[in-house]
Amino acid sequence: MIPAGLVRHRSEWQHCHSVGQAGAELSDSSRQALLDALFGGGGAPAAVDGRLLRTREVASLFQVSERAVTDWARKGRIPSVRTPGGHRRYPAEAVRSLLVRAGEDQS
Repeated sequence: MIPAGLVRHRSEWQHCHSVGQAGAELSDSSRQALLDALFGGGGAPAAVDGRLLRTREVASLFQVSERAVTDWARKGRIPSVRTPGGHRRYPAEAVRSLLVRAGEDQS
């Protein structure tokens, strides 16, 4: 027997996970207020100042696999920070700059 509160099927877990995840996100102004409190008003490191993108979002923007993005980060080609759980996050401004440069290279 499965204890109450545990999910039995993967689809139920995915639904519960996505609902919980959406509720955990902060508004941009709330996040900025926290960064200001932690780093003294505007002194946050560039890697965490601004929006952070997930690996799948970066992969989608560049139309490559998530593995390719992870390899780029490991080799230092794209900056990233690690969450306490070990997942990578990528500063949106750095990704934007790379997209602009990639577009210029193809022109």
